Amino acid sequence: MNTPILRMLETYKNENPVPFHMPGHILGRGLINELKIAGQWDITEIPGSDCLHSPVGVIKEAQDLAARCFGADYSIFLVNGSTTGIHIMINSVVRQGGKLIIGRDCHKSVLNALALLKAEPVFVLPEIDNENQIPKGINPQDLEQALVDNPDAQGILITRPNYYGIASSVEDIVKISQKYNVPLLIDEAHGAHFIFHNAFPECGIRAGAELCVQSLHKTMPALTQTAILHGKNNLISREKVEMISSMLQTTSPSYLLMASIDFARDFMERKGYSLYQRLLENINEFNRGIENIPSINRVCTEYKGFETDFSRIVLSLKNTALSGYSAEEILRKDYGIVAEMADQFNLVLIATPFHTENDFKKLLNALGRISEEYGTGKERKNLPLYNSLPERVIPLHQAISSKTREIPINKAAGEICSTSIVPYPPGIPLLNPGERITSEITDYISELLSMGCLIHGINNQKISVII
Repeated sequence: MNTPILRMLETYKNENPVPFHMPGHILGRGLINELKIAGQWDITEIPGSDCLHSPVGVIKEAQDLAARCFGADYSIFLVNGSTTGIHIMINSVVRQGGKLIIGRDCHKSVLNALALLKAEPVFVLPEIDNENQIPKGINPQDLEQALVDNPDAQGILITRPNYYGIASSVEDIVKISQKYNVPLLIDEAHGAHFIFHNAFPECGIRAGAELCVQSLHKTMPALTQTAILHGKNNLISREKVEMISSMLQTTSPSYLLMASIDFARDFMERKGYSLYQRLLENINEFNRGIENIPSINRVCTEYKGFETDFSRIVLSLKNTALSGYSAEEILRKDYGIVAEMADQFNLVLIATPFHTENDFKKLLNALGRISEEYGTGKERKNLPLYNSLPERVIPLHQAISSKTREIPINKAAGEICSTSIVPYPPGIPLLNPGERITSEITDYISELLSMGCLIHGINNQKISVII
């Protein structure tokens, strides 16, 4: 293995040191038994361990290996997930009070970063698959029109792939960013694995993005919170990105998390292609099996201008008596299978190379039984995805610092929202601070709640509005 951080930690542990340094559990001595092994590698900055904020040793070596693997000019390890990476990207590009063109399907962390900069989003609505009621992604022509209408925008940020595994074809978007000389930022949190098999969509940083953040923990063998920010030396200086990263990341980064990033990169670089080839074969077998299950089908639509992640399994429940939320609960409670997320008609499952053939057989068996019990064969009426831009009444940063009150959802039409209203997952805001609440939106929220959807920003059927 070529894992500099892991090698350093193993060497230090084998020396049997007597540490009079942080952390206080002293190489796991003070931890519960279940955590003692992990604690042996939980150290702080000591001679030989390097420093994430000014790496010159094993961390620098590990980051350089990651950059080479993913096709970046440089890479920065992140110990607080892609959220930190999104904040770093935006702070590297957007000025105080500036503008950023973003997809309306962005993660809520994008809006939080803009609010802290007193900057404003310029939203571009995603295209929608109306038949399956799922968002596809941003159309390049709509993105270019937003640039024409907002020549003072300092950058573009897109999310690819989305929670459903759909990725905008990035080539045309890169051409647009180069044509207008604005940096392209990509939230590729769900696409860290793309680089390891040619059946996946193109990796954003290799395709020409200026900055791209990936969550290793979402799809790769890495611990939760692990992510990497990749950069190119084009429109944004590396020194600026590294400075902002140092400002936003903890000064006590977890060596367990950094070692996990180091291992995941090395392991997948050596074995990723063959592992994903086996996964592709298992999923193809699953596809053949689900064709024999009435009332439940896998959504496998090919979209012009978009690519699809074969490892993201989207199951439609439209021909059953169940919502996606109800099906998720049945699958979890009755069969011990836990999906990643659900919406009104679909279940979304993340498959990785570490799922076995038996895992897919168990899933097929459970789906077959659910179909027998709840299948109707008749397609239910859609609750169309809400895909309109509410009126922005006051700036984002002003809205989050305004005085507020909570009122019932059914009395909120006409008011100004003071918080983000986010069906979660996937964490995409339905309303943002400073936007006008309409009766159409309140009806939609009420319908989602009645179906069992968890919506952040709604408290006991009440919504926070600006006084």
